[in-house]
Amino acid sequence: MCIDLFCQARSADAVTSEATSCRNLKLSNLSGFIVLIYSGGKLPCFPQTDNRRLPRSPVDGRSMTDTYFPLKPLQPALLARQLILTANNRLRNHVLRAFTQDKPESPQSRPRVMTLQQWFEQQWDRLQWAAQPETAVAIASNLQRQAIWQSIIQTSSLANDLLQPGPLAQSADAALRSLELWQLTGEDVRKAEPWINSQSNSQNFLVWMGEFHARLASLNLVTQEQAMARLLKAYQQGVLSPEPAIWLLGFDDIPPLQQQLIATASHTYQLIPGARVDKARLARTQCITSEQEMLAAARWSQAILAENAQAMIGIIVPNLGQCRAQLERAFTSVFEPLSVLPEHMRFTLPFNFSAGIPLGSTPLVAASLELLGLYQNHWPMEDICQLLLSPFWGHADAELVLRSQLVNQLRELGRFHISGSDLRYWAQKLATPKAGGNTAETANRLAEETFLNYLLHLEAQRRDSFGKHPASYWSELFNRLLQHLDWPGERRLDSQEHQQLAQWNQLLEDFAQLDACGLQLSYGEALQHLRQIAAKTPFQAQTPLSPIQILGALEGSGLVFSHCWVMGLHHRQWPAAASPNPLLPINLQRQQQMPHASAERELVFARSLTQHYRQCAGQVVFSCASSLDDQELSPSALIRDIPLTPLEQLVPDANSLLADYWQQLLQSRQLEAIEDNTGPAVGKDENIRGGASIFKEQAACPFNAFARLRLGARIPEAPVTGFSAIERGNMLHNALADLWRWLRDQASLLALDEESLQKQLHTFVNTAVMDTARLRGSSVSAFYTQLEQERLQALLREWLQRERERPAFTVVAIEHPIEVTYAGIPLRLRIDRIDQLIETNELLLIDYKTGHPSINSWFGERPDEPQLPLYALVCPPQPGAIAFAQINAHGCEWKGTGQLDINHPGIKPAGDWAQQLSDWQQHLSRLAESFLAGTATVDFKDNKAQTYAEALLPLNRLPETEALARYLDSQP
Repeated sequence: MCIDLFCQARSADAVTSEATSCRNLKLSNLSGFIVLIYSGGKLPCFPQTDNRRLPRSPVDGRSMTDTYFPLKPLQPALLARQLILTANNRLRNHVLRAFTQDKPESPQSRPRVMTLQQWFEQQWDRLQWAAQPETAVAIASNLQRQAIWQSIIQTSSLANDLLQPGPLAQSADAALRSLELWQLTGEDVRKAEPWINSQSNSQNFLVWMGEFHARLASLNLVTQEQAMARLLKAYQQGVLSPEPAIWLLGFDDIPPLQQQLIATASHTYQLIPGARVDKARLARTQCITSEQEMLAAARWSQAILAENAQAMIGIIVPNLGQCRAQLERAFTSVFEPLSVLPEHMRFTLPFNFSAGIPLGSTPLVAASLELLGLYQNHWPMEDICQLLLSPFWGHADAELVLRSQLVNQLRELGRFHISGSDLRYWAQKLATPKAGGNTAETANRLAEETFLNYLLHLEAQRRDSFGKHPASYWSELFNRLLQHLDWPGERRLDSQEHQQLAQWNQLLEDFAQLDACGLQLSYGEALQHLRQIAAKTPFQAQTPLSPIQILGALEGSGLVFSHCWVMGLHHRQWPAAASPNPLLPINLQRQQQMPHASAERELVFARSLTQHYRQCAGQVVFSCASSLDDQELSPSALIRDIPLTPLEQLVPDANSLLADYWQQLLQSRQLEAIEDNTGPAVGKDENIRGGASIFKEQAACPFNAFARLRLGARIPEAPVTGFSAIERGNMLHNALADLWRWLRDQASLLALDEESLQKQLHTFVNTAVMDTARLRGSSVSAFYTQLEQERLQALLREWLQRERERPAFTVVAIEHPIEVTYAGIPLRLRIDRIDQLIETNELLLIDYKTGHPSINSWFGERPDEPQLPLYALVCPPQPGAIAFAQINAHGCEWKGTGQLDINHPGIKPAGDWAQQLSDWQQHLSRLAESFLAGTATVDFKDNKAQTYAEALLPLNRLPETEALARYLDSQP
């Protein structure tokens, strides 16, 4: 592998993953280790853990630590206390722990083992102590380098064409590191690309590189590679004495600058060959999906530990940075299925990741960054709702109910973003005492101690955020703002949160280092820099030695195990595809054998690692998934020679995924299955919500009716661009209501000329649309408002043509309210419109619909749309027919049924109308009785009803029905 210490990474520098909890599985007599290794990707160094003594293996008396790394190849260096340089910090820690286990009583003979980076820093300090003139500079940190590159690129001629200068700055810095590590110059770039022009990537990079070096010189800074070159010169001039010998452990490929420095700093240097197992048993298997592959590896590890507590297991996968969260969920579900239950506290599970997660994604730091974002005056709605429910500020426990109410109110607005003034308005409104609602004491607590108080304070302090200042100014301001918000909250932090807090404080100190770059930042720019730093800073929780360790491939170099599983070796991932730096000539990168420069180099790298994996354990299993994103995968050519073994022979119950997880969850407790499909009956004083929707919900699914109408379970409508479907329907209802209040009958409609009708129609439509737009505020632009006015006016103009073609009528009621008790349920109903046909004096009940209604939705014991049948039963006098008024762009028409003495478009004769009313009476009464009795069966009428209730799946647990049934059938 390439040991590029200075960010010559095999993959992405930052590991992306969401923060997940680690919990402890209480297993007895588990003193062995499970090691999971991910190939590909330079991963953050695992922090050094304690050196406590581990149990000795009952087989050969050796500790498990020295099985991770056998000391025999290092004996000459250890005996002579010669310098040993390792490729990564984890390998260094293994060597030190192995030595401590081997000679626990000889602390004075502690070996000289360090990473190349640590050794370089030590030698640079020696030069500075010697007062060498070339060391009278500071080495630019990664943060400073990124800031300088980004500043240069943002002020370049390409700035207006760039959407994300940050990633381009990273590529530029990586290109410069490669040039300096391979001891190349800008002239080498020009020679490699003689046809270079002013618009090429390489030419732009050379211009930026010149500005970068000039900026560093003005700030008295140097790059780490320049410092390494000065250190090399000091050794060449005899300023520093060379080592008698340097031993290199875990290195396969060393960049020229580092190789020359090591050779000059020692009389001799030697690569230590990696440890290996001579007679490894190899097997290859294939899984359907990557999820099954992860679960199979977890169950395989669990089964091995159950059989042999001293086992050491390695699992190697190319893409740890991309799948860390999924892998952690898989192992957690196997080793601690109860971790999802809310009453379980966070524990340390028996596995450990060498790859950290971005500090910015950890709960405490993510909340901190969002709190600092409150200083702005415009936020994404979902972000502010999550922040309101965060426990890391204010008095979260005491304010939980009130914060939840505010979140529900904000989501009801249906917006993507919200302003500071709107947020303060709704917080103030919620804080105002209401008759019969919150007490004045509760309201005062909300006003004094909750979000409203913090918002008002932030608004008063907003003047401090104006202007441009150095990073140290903003670092101090960020600290003050968080303190004003009672961060990090009242609750007691657990161990991981304390570590996150400590790393956050260090992050602010690192951020202040940008002062050395001479940058003057606005509040938004400073916060954006802080977010970028947090996203690139890995967080690795300090945990005791775990029986399971999940490592990157490079951390596993030189280690051996009792068992090893290498996952994810399919043809699209192993070897990895070439990804040369876009700012350097490709032919130069290939000629110099730089990382990722060519497919040939990636093949050599993958072949070397694969060969090590084949000899790193007594048993090695290679695996890959057979499909990914509906694309077929095949095993890597590097492992196809290994015989294929069915997965079932390696892993018990390998094909069960969620069902197996449910079984573990259930079997971990003494449970008794009780079938309970009935909730408490409706009480006499219970306030029943829902109106006519009670019958619709009860017909669709009794449980969902119980959850929505009696427990109040609901999810606000998702925000949309422009007006929502509900808002468009309400605007149509309001415009038609105003229109018919003015017209009153068909004769008035027919008497109007087209110009007068359009004028009045425009007035009513404009009123309906503008009233809704005012409620939405700035979230709906004038453009969308005008489009909606034009759309609605054209739609109503077409509909009025259908009104002209009907038999003569008079509108006798609009938005007609009815209060009635039906089958024991008190109802407040509102009928859109009631017409009276002039020739027969018969009544027609009308319900406006903007969708595609069908009269078939009225029939059956469980009708889909029982609203109009209910109106027909409770409206005095009894109507002769009911009808949908379908009004949409696809067509405007009447759809109804009844028994009229006159022909009416779209109204189909009902046959025996009295019998139809009687049937409706029976069906709706049964639905009312079951609702009042508390019937709450999860019984969907049809697939359509189930589709429209997906939001309630977490409550009705429908997806788990099959797994539960299998579990119950398996019980004696």
